[in-house]
Amino acid sequence: MDPARPAGPDPADPFFGERSGDAVLETIEIATEGEDCDECVRKLRPTLKRISGVRDVKVDVEHERVIVTFDPRKTHAPDLHDAILKSGYKPAPMAD
Repeated sequence: MDPARPAGPDPADPFFGERSGDAVLETIEIATEGEDCDECVRKLRPTLKRISGVRDVKVDVEHERVIVTFDPRKTHAPDLHDAILKSGYKPAPMAD
């Protein structure tokens, strides 16, 4: 089992969906390489928005990064990285 991708929610977790009606959201910035035009935004945004739990996606073309707000009970950062790779871009080690 990959610890970055838990098999499922832990019912003992106070943020477990059935125990809390409130949304639990995280926002992360993912540096990317090769993203430098409006076409990139048209490819990346919808790809990431289709992932269950993703609430918002902002693509910062100037600094080559993607800012994603998501529910960690429904998806995980490695899934976001995989979606970026599948869209033809790749996560970078660090944003400019």
